[in-house]
Amino acid sequence: MAGQPNMKSSKEMMKNKNVAGGQLAMLTKDYPVGYYKDGYCRTGSDDKGNHSVGATVNKEFLDFTNSRGNTLEKAGVKDGMRWCLCASRWKEAFDAAQKGDLAHSAVPKVHIHASHEKALDVVSYKEMKKYSAEGEVPGGQSRNRQPDYTSPEKPGGPAKESSDISGNSETTGGSGVRTDPDHNKPTKS
Repeated sequence: MAGQPNMKSSKEMMKNKNVAGGQLAMLTKDYPVGYYKDGYCRTGSDDKGNHSVGATVNKEFLDFTNSRGNTLEKAGVKDGMRWCLCASRWKEAFDAAQKGDLAHSAVPKVHIHASHEKALDVVSYKEMKKYSAEGEVPGGQSRNRQPDYTSPEKPGGPAKESSDISGNSETTGGSGVRTDPDHNKPTKS
């Protein structure tokens, strides 16, 4: 039944996949969202609305969906909130934006990792990816990750291990310079 938290075991939750094929992530734990009100945009046979698109809604979208008889504000949804949307309503906004009937900015930004694979019954991954939220993985590449390799010679690169730093202490058997714990002055071992 909608509105009642439906807690699932971790093992069972791992069966839920997102639209990218990975494990479904929680959309938010700050307030009850999703058909099962557990923070996930998972769906089941009893969810006739397919509330599977995890998105951040905006005022333009709230006005759009209200004009179609779905007043999300009655459920407490506000501009900037994360919400599990009906896949068909998100697709309707997407299509309206493509036709020029709705501003592109009105289409809610999708949280790919938190959108259940059942959304793909209604909307394509490519369409969702076009409106992916900041920090999501567009085009298979992450926007906010450090590159796989950074040259230690370049300023701002990662720190590198060195025996000059860690190899000359009592714990490694070295006999380098240590700091006098009482005065923070170098002493010879």
